[in-house]
Amino acid sequence: MACFVCGEPMFIIKIQMKMNMVPTPMKNNLLILVACFLILSCSKSEKKQFDDTPIKGEISLGVDDSFSNLMNAEKTAFENNAHYAKIKLNIQPENQAVADLLNDKVRGIIITRDLTEKEKETFVRENISYRSFRFAADGIACITHKSNTDTAWAVEDLKNQLLGTGSKQIELVVDKNNSSNVKFLVDYFKIPGNATLRVREVGDNPKVISYVKSHSNAVGLIGSNWISDGDNPTSLGFIRSVNVISFAKEKGLSKNEYYQPFGYNIALKKYPFRREAKIVLKEAHLGLGTGFVNYVCGDMGQLIVLKAGLIPLTRPVTIRTFEINKK
Repeated sequence: MACFVCGEPMFIIKIQMKMNMVPTPMKNNLLILVACFLILSCSKSEKKQFDDTPIKGEISLGVDDSFSNLMNAEKTAFENNAHYAKIKLNIQPENQAVADLLNDKVRGIIITRDLTEKEKETFVRENISYRSFRFAADGIACITHKSNTDTAWAVEDLKNQLLGTGSKQIELVVDKNNSSNVKFLVDYFKIPGNATLRVREVGDNPKVISYVKSHSNAVGLIGSNWISDGDNPTSLGFIRSVNVISFAKEKGLSKNEYYQPFGYNIALKKYPFRREAKIVLKEAHLGLGTGFVNYVCGDMGQLIVLKAGLIPLTRPVTIRTFEINKK
């Protein structure tokens, strides 16, 4: 005999065997209590179920500002293949994306840093599982006005300019003070949290580029993918209107030891300010978040990463060297 609520036969059979041993009036009361218990337990289990699958449903993802172009391209391509899937991208600063993940406002996030121990403790304390997937690499690019010929810096030069102790008469421009671009450099240089950074905040990566184009003494910090997409007319327009600064590990090195934040140097980890983008997914079931991660980390998703000027991390990359004869 099956349960009239959720069809569990053995549970009812065991209950009935025990009921044969009690008086009839008490049997009726017990049956009512058992029925209520089964209804509550079944309805509770239904709440734990999700209505999304790897190719169907609707979820939200938090995306760091630096990767808005890339993730919009990934989302469009994925939805064109999975017609019943809808992914909402919340473009926001990295720390806000992490906060939204911890507060269960998004299913996953695209960021460039590892979760802190305190953030990990939140997942452990609330018994929430999460997974992290590295899928692309880019770098923090420094761009300057087209008329500026000071385009070969040592790594230490950038640290000094951030702290306001540098000798270069320039103005550092960033998207937001709490953006991943700034956070990466603060961590890279081990700058104390209470230090004051000498930067101008203008809003987002395109605004940084626009500011640099119109101010001859400005140096902007942006994600290199904004100037690396050779198929994007906007990206081509950006790169042609500014100079990109090359970096060496220290002063006094030869010219060929200065590197710019483009494909070859990122792939071989020669550029000092290289970083990796990752998807942190809070999804214990086989849902739409898993389907999207599989797509981004698969062949088509990694091709989109490459076309956007970043380095794929889940598929092999072939590097070829060409010699160009100048006549």
